[in-house]
Amino acid sequence: MNIWLKKSFSLCMILLLCSVAVMGCAGTDNGASPTVSPKTNAESGGSSDDKPEEVTLKLLVAWQGLSFLAPSDLVNNPVAQVIKEKTGVTLDVEWITIPEIERLNLLFATGNMPDMVMAPYWGGQDVHTVAIKKAAREGLIMPLNDLINQYGPNMKDAFTVGVASDFSENDLEDASFNGEHYFLPMHTPLSPDDTTQWAYNVFVRKDILEALNVKPSDIRHSEDLYPLLQKIKEGDFKDTAGRPVIPSGAWQNGWNYSSMLNSFSENNFTAFTKIDGEYRHGIFSELTDKRVLFMRKLVSEGLFDPEAFRQNDTVAKEKMATGRVAMVSAHYPHMNTVLSQSLYVDHPEMEYVPVGPIVDANGENTMVESKVLKGQSGVPGLFITSDSKNAEAAMRYLNFINSEEGKLLAYLGIEGEHWTMDANGQPKHTEQFLSNAKNDPSYAVNQGIGSVYTLGVYGLPNRMFTAAGDTADIDGLYETAKNIYGLTVVDGYRLSYFNDEYPEFDKIQMLLDSNTQRDIIESAFFAGNDEKALQILNDYREQLIKGGIQEYEAFMNEKAKTRDDIIH
Repeated sequence: MNIWLKKSFSLCMILLLCSVAVMGCAGTDNGASPTVSPKTNAESGGSSDDKPEEVTLKLLVAWQGLSFLAPSDLVNNPVAQVIKEKTGVTLDVEWITIPEIERLNLLFATGNMPDMVMAPYWGGQDVHTVAIKKAAREGLIMPLNDLINQYGPNMKDAFTVGVASDFSENDLEDASFNGEHYFLPMHTPLSPDDTTQWAYNVFVRKDILEALNVKPSDIRHSEDLYPLLQKIKEGDFKDTAGRPVIPSGAWQNGWNYSSMLNSFSENNFTAFTKIDGEYRHGIFSELTDKRVLFMRKLVSEGLFDPEAFRQNDTVAKEKMATGRVAMVSAHYPHMNTVLSQSLYVDHPEMEYVPVGPIVDANGENTMVESKVLKGQSGVPGLFITSDSKNAEAAMRYLNFINSEEGKLLAYLGIEGEHWTMDANGQPKHTEQFLSNAKNDPSYAVNQGIGSVYTLGVYGLPNRMFTAAGDTADIDGLYETAKNIYGLTVVDGYRLSYFNDEYPEFDKIQMLLDSNTQRDIIESAFFAGNDEKALQILNDYREQLIKGGIQEYEAFMNEKAKTRDDIIH
């Protein structure tokens, strides 16, 4: 799976947290009824003494677009107060507005370190993973084994629960780490049964579809988007400020325009594809040509926002908050969470609804996350910096939010005030909570529910995301999406994990850098004609061939013969 799709998948885990708080949720591990029984201090994350030492932990959230997880008052909201009582910890959070890798590189170069950092860790040769591994080897990140053994019993399974075995073997337990762990995964599923179909999709303003008399289910292929976008451009539609709509666009940093191109994708787990029976890098696939030419057509005809590829989170939200972008790709939790606090408040008629589902290149009725690994193959997570003087407090905090009590607090709030147990022993939001959340879309987050305190939680049962009470009825939401889009959980060893065994991979890696590929492909979107766009691609392919990619592919094909569980 390419980096953009992996980021989209894991980002949805984070974005879901806010919306689930508004909707209500129920249940916990493997069907067992959750209880909030008295815990020992070690289990709950509290100090062994009567009162834990009070500490302010500095947390850097190195991920664009997550500032909506910030309560208006980080110190005095109800969830924060309980966390402080149990652990002595108060969070001081910095939210980034620049690309994640830029902030990480700045962090490691300057040495100006917070106590904890939340960042993407997609595995393999992903730039974030490479940077974090290098920092760990250079002593900039604190090892976790002894800390977990001493202070974190609730985190002892974090490196195995809900993560793909090859990701755990090659990335969480990289050979150069010598048995140490440096990166704590978060938002992983508790079991394969807890894997969720997130239903990434293309969304269009409902009022525009109705005005054009287009049924969402009529859009079945990426090519179907083109005539629809032409009609939108010609339709004189406006946003809430009376400005002409932009036919289509994206959220921050181009996320997730690739869903518009789903029909030109095989939805692979790695950058490899099969061409004439041999594993080849996907850049050589004719599907890459089709993706480039289709998007070039949209850009050149004014059907896609040219700013969207590199715009920051603030700019993206400003456009979406007025309904200015008629068509955009994302997933329902993100659309609902952000727009329910802005556009939908006064303009519910402008709700964005999913079209399709759009078939992939194989004609399957799926979107980009319909096929998932048994366990996540790349995660967002946390690390503690080596300069932190508050590592013990950080572990008290992380241990508590990963306890049963802490998870219920972070996701549901205060028992008796925000939720109660029903007759079946399942938690359910109170009527007062649902009423408050309905009247104020920011209510849950400002109470600390489904907010920043969920960052660092792993092993989540899908039932924690089960809607209860007064919920939105959207096709393709969570479990319903499995029936609409399908979901296949597979297991295996990804071909890309043989990269480290290739003697010349450092040389190839420079040519295959994901940012380099993105720069080249997106430059082709702006080419003057199709021939020039394809020439940009072919020039890059020639660079790869001269740089030795064919020898690299031959090596990978030989390695693939050594296992019978290869996936690509």
